[in-house]
Amino acid sequence: MDTIAAIISLVGALLVIAIIILVHELGHFLIGRACKIKIVEFGIGFGPKIKKWVKNGITYSVRWILLGGFTKFYGEDQELGDKQAFNNQPAGRRALTIAAGPVFNIAFALLLVVIVLCAFGDYAPVVGEVWEDSPAQEAGLQPGDVILSMNGVEMDFAMEIDGAKRAADNVTMPITVQRGSEILSYEIPYRYVEESNSYLIGIGIGGQRVTFSIFEAVALSFKWMFLVVKETLLAIFGLFAGRGTENVMGVVGMVDVIATALRSSLEYVLRLGVAISVSLAIFNLLPLPALDGGRLVFIGIEKVFRKPVPRNVEGIIHLIGFALFIVLFFVISFGDLKKIFGG
Repeated sequence: MDTIAAIISLVGALLVIAIIILVHELGHFLIGRACKIKIVEFGIGFGPKIKKWVKNGITYSVRWILLGGFTKFYGEDQELGDKQAFNNQPAGRRALTIAAGPVFNIAFALLLVVIVLCAFGDYAPVVGEVWEDSPAQEAGLQPGDVILSMNGVEMDFAMEIDGAKRAADNVTMPITVQRGSEILSYEIPYRYVEESNSYLIGIGIGGQRVTFSIFEAVALSFKWMFLVVKETLLAIFGLFAGRGTENVMGVVGMVDVIATALRSSLEYVLRLGVAISVSLAIFNLLPLPALDGGRLVFIGIEKVFRKPVPRNVEGIIHLIGFALFIVLFFVISFGDLKKIFGG
């Protein structure tokens, strides 16, 4: 029975990733069609075809490895005289089509956030505990106080605590809390704690689940998304700054985490869907060869210099970039497998 459940959760995890990628590729596909750009094939997955069909001159295919997808435009990365070729389309249309994939991922993530906030709510930050003889206790903070702002950061969600901590000046903490119907504000001095080698006021943070109406959920979803995008960018910049790769996760790791979430709760799966969809969008917008961001860079060069980089040269650069990403995929996947099996 456990084996069957594991197989079902694994298949479910692959389907979750396939849906997120499908949304990305639908962005390219739908906006490409709206911009009158000729499409050769729209495929989900890689490898041998499970099924294919042709409609309105476009080949649609589903392939065995559901860990990717693609939209193949006519004349992409080629020097063709045909006016229908992708590279002979106006730069604006090409840029819109390329950017549409990440934009659709962001829009999809925003939709998932609204569903999460409506169906499950989220956690508001609260004072979980107050340490004995700490500056917080001396100031009058009490467990259960709902934190409205800290270090100048106004908070609706517990996930904002880390940002508020980063805003600390290690001198005093301005904090506003709600206690019942009262709104109370404090200026609490930090105290150096030798055991932790840090400046603290002496509180533990907890979370209190709150629910939202549809209108509140829609309004707060933009802030929720901003926080997710911000944390994703910080993680990516940290990676490029050489701050360590222990938290880097590839497709194999994502499948494992989603499979575990599917055995846990729908809410967890939806939250993971938001994080993965945002990560896919931001990663694809990086100005690197083979990524959407890299292709946008070439369009930018074309607009600045009024002449495109030779298409065959651009094609080779993207091919090299793609090959390097395949190598990176296997390296990260190997790391994922080591984490999963404890190697």
